[in-house]
Amino acid sequence: MMVPFNLELTIGNEQVTVTVEQLERFADVDGYTRYDVRMSDRRAVIRVNVVDESPAVLAYDDTEVFSVDELRKIAEAILQYNREAKVVFAQCLLDF
Repeated sequence: MMVPFNLELTIGNEQVTVTVEQLERFADVDGYTRYDVRMSDRRAVIRVNVVDESPAVLAYDDTEVFSVDELRKIAEAILQYNREAKVVFAQCLLDF
């Protein structure tokens, strides 16, 4: 687990604070990294593509706690935060 960070987003017409915690140090072979996301009373683990920022699916949430629009905005904010913090992700390729 890593240190959580807060993001200020506008979702709909409402300003919200989203608390995000990166759960893995490396992206998986498809370029996704898991994040624990909390927004008011909702919480989910989402996967964000941190390697290729222009895939068909930028982020997804198996539990469907967040709408597609909310996921897109959260993922874009996470990627912007990573760019500003100069976070670089290596993919973890394990060959056994």
